[in-house]
Amino acid sequence: MTVTLVEGGWVVGFDGSGHELLLDGMVAYEDDRIAYVGHDYAGPVDRRLDARGRLIAPGFINTHIHARSNAPHALFLDRTKTDYFGQNFLSYAASLPSTSGAYASEVGIDGKYGMWAALRGGATTVLDVGTWPRDADGFAEMVGELGVRAYVGPGYRSSAYVFDGRGRIHQDVDEAEGMRGLAQAVSFLERWDGAYDGRVRGMLNPGQLDTCSDALLTATTAAARDHRAIIQLHAAMNLVEFHSVLREHGETPIEHLDRIGFLGPEVILGHCLFHAHHSWAKYPYIDDLEVLAASGTSVAHSPNKYLKLGILLESFDEYRRRGVNIALGTDTVPEDLVLEMRLASLGSRIAEGSFLAGSARDMFDAATLGGARALGRDDLGRLAPGAKADLLVIDLRQAHFGAVRDPIASLVECGSSQDIITIIVDGQTLVENGAAVRFDEGTFLAGVQDAGERYWSSVKHLRGATVDEIAPISYPVRASSTGPA
Repeated sequence: MTVTLVEGGWVVGFDGSGHELLLDGMVAYEDDRIAYVGHDYAGPVDRRLDARGRLIAPGFINTHIHARSNAPHALFLDRTKTDYFGQNFLSYAASLPSTSGAYASEVGIDGKYGMWAALRGGATTVLDVGTWPRDADGFAEMVGELGVRAYVGPGYRSSAYVFDGRGRIHQDVDEAEGMRGLAQAVSFLERWDGAYDGRVRGMLNPGQLDTCSDALLTATTAAARDHRAIIQLHAAMNLVEFHSVLREHGETPIEHLDRIGFLGPEVILGHCLFHAHHSWAKYPYIDDLEVLAASGTSVAHSPNKYLKLGILLESFDEYRRRGVNIALGTDTVPEDLVLEMRLASLGSRIAEGSFLAGSARDMFDAATLGGARALGRDDLGRLAPGAKADLLVIDLRQAHFGAVRDPIASLVECGSSQDIITIIVDGQTLVENGAAVRFDEGTFLAGVQDAGERYWSSVKHLRGATVDEIAPISYPVRASSTGPA
């Protein structure tokens, strides 16, 4: 047994019901578990970490990423397509005519980058939503070797988005393929759930509500309960989906999921912005937030992704007032959960029209306890004896913080993931004093850039647009006349 003592800074402890702050506190962990949180640890110590002037926090939980979105994220706001009312991902995720699927980034390097960037963004637990099914086993093995705690599983669906020759979106329905995908996801779950000393867990990832039949969703619910697994589904994520479900079923997306028995404590809805009373939807005949709260379903909120589109969650504070559990995710890069906390806070203040909304406490809770609640875990998202030894050490003695009275407010209002200097997962140090421990990060990131360049040069577009038209560079680029030195 090895005991490590982290001492001397602000400690975000847990009093049994919520977080508390311990000034000049101490955290001791023994192997993979927290052993002590307080002020006067007197037990054995094998290793000491000096955290004076720093915040010792529980690892954050990123409940929604797409690990392979590194290079494609440059096309996220396609300047040639402005007609999808929040369905922007179709710019690069839908199939083009006479092709077998969306243009793929490089699975190996982009997948590793996505998980590593999420860890660097403060997440000691990461949910990769819809892991690339072509090499899901290889992905799970990579995640295990990387050291992050992760929930993964191949995505599946009953229909695919496709463009016709005029750029209109259609659904290519294949119910049998959806059921085969579910069977493969369950097989993956059985092989990988609990691997790497429990750090790698499986989950079920049906695609989007409008690409999954009721039969597939019902079968997913049964499989999740049989295997005690969680489910994440993209739902109420854009206005087109809201109206297509309303037109087909006479119900809002949330109302429909409730009626077919899909909602429940094991379910996380990705995004879930477009409830009936959202200003874009304006459908006064059902109280969707009441339905969500009654079901115990959680919401994975990724504010940065939607603020890029000019769309607000309406509102973070309202969901919490109504009893809906909210966790945080990043969806796309940057996978910085400190940034997501700040944007969630500011977005809620704009939606509410009040500076009293979007408190730093609520944002920090969402990044920790909210994520743990969504996973049904009482050993994550907190520093308490018996909890997993997932810790962050955050340097508060930097110019952009100034004088710190409330370290949580300072982090949310002034900080970023770059302030996280030490990251510990399951008692293993993965980042120490700002440097990766297990591999050469600089060489790896150079490879990430090279992979991105290859991806962008391969992109083909429906109407023949170039990458420079889809995602124009901010200023004209003048290349060297002599080339690289």
